[in-house]
Amino acid sequence: MKLVIAEVKPELTYKDHRIVISGVGNGWRAMIYAPRSSFPLRESPSNLEQCSKDAIIAEAKWIVDARCTAASDEVIIE
Repeated sequence: MKLVIAEVKPELTYKDHRIVISGVGNGWRAMIYAPRSSFPLRESPSNLEQCSKDAIIAEAKWIVDARCTAASDEVIIE
């Protein structure tokens, strides 16, 4: 029997969104979770080709910024 040690995935928080980074292929995946959500956003970025971890984190932050900007631009009509 072979013992497998699971690697803990690093997480970071950006504007109340949780971002989980994991390796995929030669690149990286950043799963973005909205506040209080247990499911990642569909637009979470990934790159199977070789890229830097910082590049995928920057793309994830850009997506969060775009969502936050869009949410603040919404007009409430009563």
